[in-house]
Amino acid sequence: MKHPLLILLALLGLATGVRGQDCDLTIHLSTGETVTIPHAEIRRMVFVLGPSSVSDDGDQGGVPGSFRLLPNYPNPFNPSTTIRYELPGATTVRVRVYDLHGALVRDLFDGKQEAGLQRVVWDGLDEQGVAVASGVYLCAVRGAETTLSRQLVLIK
Repeated sequence: MKHPLLILLALLGLATGVRGQDCDLTIHLSTGETVTIPHAEIRRMVFVLGPSSVSDDGDQGGVPGSFRLLPNYPNPFNPSTTIRYELPGATTVRVRVYDLHGALVRDLFDGKQEAGLQRVVWDGLDEQGVAVASGVYLCAVRGAETTLSRQLVLIK
């Protein structure tokens, strides 16, 4: 079964091309309320799906309000993945990858970064430059006195 979010996005992208007609987005809320928004008025959509979310990383013209670790992409990955996080202010950041036993696999970044969206790429190598095995790894990003973590899945 295809992911319902992908189907919704595909429908929204095709909405203006379906027989030249515009489509509306109707949302049925858990409160029982229904909201309908014309397709032409939708500028940006953010879907919160539990602990992760789908969002537009584009330049919003502002500084993030909180420290957040965004989903890495691709995930699962081979041979590399991009780890993204947002900083509300300049701070010292440490990005590390651990195996499921808690052993350090690789230090990816340790230094000061400015506010905004930041990216670090992990190439699937350990500290010695050796390719790691397929499996689940943990990425820990420490910044602003907080550590956030996310699973990274390497498939070879």
